[in-house]
Amino acid sequence: MYGRYFVLFAILFTGWFLRKINFIDDKMDHSINKLVVYFAYPCLIVHNIGELDLTADVLADFGLTFVLSLVVFYLYGFFCKGYARLRKYPKNVSGIAEFAMSMPNNGFMGFPVALIFFGDSGLLLMLAHNAAMNFFIFTYGVKLLRDMKTDDHPPMTPKRFITAVVKLLLNPNILALFIGFAFSMLGNGVPGVLDEYLLYIGNVSTPMAMIFIGSTLTNYKFRDIIRSVVTIEGSAVKLLLLPLLTLAAVAFLPIDPLIRSILVLGISFPTAATVSMLAEQEGLDAGVASKILFLSTVASIGTVPLLIHIIQLVIM
Repeated sequence: MYGRYFVLFAILFTGWFLRKINFIDDKMDHSINKLVVYFAYPCLIVHNIGELDLTADVLADFGLTFVLSLVVFYLYGFFCKGYARLRKYPKNVSGIAEFAMSMPNNGFMGFPVALIFFGDSGLLLMLAHNAAMNFFIFTYGVKLLRDMKTDDHPPMTPKRFITAVVKLLLNPNILALFIGFAFSMLGNGVPGVLDEYLLYIGNVSTPMAMIFIGSTLTNYKFRDIIRSVVTIEGSAVKLLLLPLLTLAAVAFLPIDPLIRSILVLGISFPTAATVSMLAEQEGLDAGVASKILFLSTVASIGTVPLLIHIIQLVIM
């Protein structure tokens, strides 16, 4: 597990170094961002979901985990909004901080950790958790960021609602979820050559995302990161408060202990790079999310093993 942390920081530092020597500029940063968010990441989603072997029992567990994960993600969103208002975060960082607090890196870090501690079944359910997070990101998350750019919020009309639904369904990441499920339900998975192509393209998403994050951090000094109240509180909410609240909420639910464990483990990881990348896509300052991502990733070296131990004691 710790080897992945080393790789993560090494790639992040690569992005920081390349920006420092001006090998990467703003235009390249933006292009990397678009490549990952709208092409590489959808390819990875189709590969991951399309390869599922959905028997009746597996489909039931996957579906329940997806629904419960989606519910808790929306609860996280409302909780973080309330927390940011209570703490009176500045308007220009509040929405991004809320988003960063509620979005875990349950893919690159979550998949291998779930496999190591909970086996193939744990990995399958973490895929459901990740699918729910992606749906949340491109519904609530994108709206949250766009609302930061204007105080003018026209009333919802049937036409505006239909337009919003169409835009959601046409988002490459949401389309990828449906395409992946279609392949898995057909029973044969993604055809070999196509699956290999999707995997090759999808595998660039994590390193390119971390290079982008490292590049954005060149504008900040480390002492500014560790002195930022929003960064420290955002990391604490992300790594400790939300996982412990989730544990308290699901510990005694009458469902499979493995599903309960994944619901807690899934939110325990540091902030996902997608937050910074979407903030940049929307023309906002991605620095707040990048700083929370950096600090939460460093701190998670200690918090994630601790929470796994608590899960094993309380739930399993």
